[in-house]
Amino acid sequence: MACAADPCMPWDILADSADVDDPPAASASRVAKTMASCCTALSEAVSRAAPITARATSRGLEGSSTAVHQGISEALAKLQEAVGAAAGTEDVGAQECELDLRIAGKALSGTRLIASFLDADVPAEIIACLGCLCFEARKDAVRLFTDILRYSLPLGAQKSLMAYFVSRPVILQSLLDGCAHSSIFEHCAQMLRGCTQHPQLVVALLNSGSTSRLMELAGSQNFEISSEAFATLRQILLAQTGVSAPILSADFQEFALLINSLLGPDMDYIVRRQALRLLGDVLLDRAFREVMLAYIAEDRFLQIHMNAMRE
Repeated sequence: MACAADPCMPWDILADSADVDDPPAASASRVAKTMASCCTALSEAVSRAAPITARATSRGLEGSSTAVHQGISEALAKLQEAVGAAAGTEDVGAQECELDLRIAGKALSGTRLIASFLDADVPAEIIACLGCLCFEARKDAVRLFTDILRYSLPLGAQKSLMAYFVSRPVILQSLLDGCAHSSIFEHCAQMLRGCTQHPQLVVALLNSGSTSRLMELAGSQNFEISSEAFATLRQILLAQTGVSAPILSADFQEFALLINSLLGPDMDYIVRRQALRLLGDVLLDRAFREVMLAYIAEDRFLQIHMNAMRE
């Protein structure tokens, strides 16, 4: 469906997309196509918002942001309907099955709903224009992003979600880069923490240098950025220890060098305290036994902590 000049999202056409007298299968198919078109329209409106700051007036930016916010709010409503339908289904998450839900009086599968967002590249487009949205729109954008991650398993769309992220590594990199920007660092950090619900994404984050990047941000003079970096790094390391522990053990020397750099006397007191807490959480977790044994075996690491106790 071609996107009209007015960037408002055409979610309301769902109400007219199904004929009550049509066979359920034909109606569901038509509603699914309409949903995909609406997701595409959302993606197009979001992508138009990205470059607007460079050439449009503040009034134009506000209008575009409002339109995108409207589309995101409607998308969240549809996703919540899918989750509500999944909650009433037996053995949700035990197998990949299509879950029926009612949209505009007809059935639409939760799997297709998630697929519509992914086919329209909505997560990537939202990240691209996050800095152009108003504060409330950013909050809803983050919620939509994290809800897609959260509900992909009960809605039977985990495989397609993982394939989507694998084919677009720039998404995780963009989120890591966004953690350094004062205007959107909180939103990007929250979306990164949402990614830790999936072991595959934790592996991708650790293999893409997220540990070193977040350690660097943890030492920032900006307290808010530093705190978000520590919280996100803790989540990446401890949320899925089954996959993070072997990677951290293999990269032990790099991890030890990075964490010890935050314990130096030139670091802010709060940074050092948070670094000690993170290190303690990792070393005391049984999954990181090999990391703990390697760390305590180094006399120079003990010296760092003894010197810290004197200050």
